Order: sequence, then C-alpha cells, then structure tokens
Amino acid sequence: MVFGRKKKEKAIAEAVERERRESAQLRQIQDEEHRRETENLRNQRRIAAEEHRTLEEIHRRQTEQYETQRKQEAVKAAKRQREKIANEQRRLERERERIARQKMITPEALRELRDLIRTRYQLDVEIWSLKGTRGPNRPIVITKMEKADDILMEIYTRVEFWEASASLWTEDEWKVAQQIKQRIQLDGKKMWNGQGPWNER
Repeated sequence: MVFGRKKKEKAIAEAVERERRESAQLRQIQDEEHRRETENLRNQRRIAAEEHRTLEEIHRRQTEQYETQRKQEAVKAAKRQREKIANEQRRLERERERIARQKMITPEALRELRDLIRTRYQLDVEIWSLKGTRGPNRPIVITKMEKADDILMEIYTRVEFWEASASLWTEDEWKVAQQIKQRIQLDGKKMWNGQGPWNER
C-alpha cells in the first residue's frame, strides 16, 4: 500500500511539475507575443511619425517654393510696370519734343514741309498713273496710297501747331505762314484710304 501511495504521489507531483512547465512555457509564449506586438506597434508608430515628418517637409518645401515663385512673379510684374511707365514717359517726352519742334518754325522745318508737300504730290501723280492696275498688282498701289495719306496727315499736323508768336515770326513771315496754312487746310485734298484710283470714273 505504501508503495502504491508513493507511486501515486509521484505521478501527481510529475503532473503538477508538467503543468507548471507548460504554464511557464505558455506565459513565455504569451510574453513573447506581447513583446512582438509591442515592438510592431512601436515600429508602426515610428513609421507613421516618419511619414508625417516627410509629408510636413514636403508641404514646407512646396510652400517655400510657392512663396519664392510668388515673390519672383511680383518682382517681375513690378519691373514690367516700371518699364511700362518709363516707356510711356519717354514716349510722352518724345511727343512733347516733336510738338515743340513743330511750333518752332525754322528754315529747316519749312524745307522739310516743302519736301513733304513735294513727296505727297509725286505720290499722287504715281497713284493716278496706276489707275488701270488690276487686282494682283493693287497691293503695290495701296502701299503708295497709305504712304500718301500718312504724309498728308503729317503736313496737316505740322501747320496746325504753327503759332503767332513774336519770338518765332516777324509780322510779314506770319502773314505768309497763314496763307500757306490756309491753302494746306483747304478742302479738296485727296485721302486715298479705301478710295483707290480704279474707283474713279
């Protein structure tokens, strides 16, 4: 009986020890799984943080690039505006100088006016001589017509600015200038625009 009880106790002890070892192994497996899960979670958080930092860096660079481009465009626009203003100022200054020159009737200016009148007359003669020009060759005549009209407008503009100034004219000179001005401004000057000689009967 004693032997049987000892054998039974031994079997129980072995079963308890086996259960203890199995329990320890299970806890070890669970601990390892928990460690792995914790490590995976840390890795996921680290990766997410790195991705977030990367996105923030990309956004920061894009913002800086946009701001740089915006500033560059603003500088270019300001430069274009300054150039536009400067060009307009130069144009106005040239126009003022041109008008001032037209008001100052010098012998040279009168010679230029005479040359313009002569050139206009020669163009009129050429245009009338080409009255029979047919379609394919009419662009040549039209170019002469446009030039003749431009010269006539230049003549009108020049005499329009003549002024009765004692510093520019003597009394006799002004009388002659008025006569020239009146003759030039008389009706009857031919404007060729849209009215080619081939339209005349």
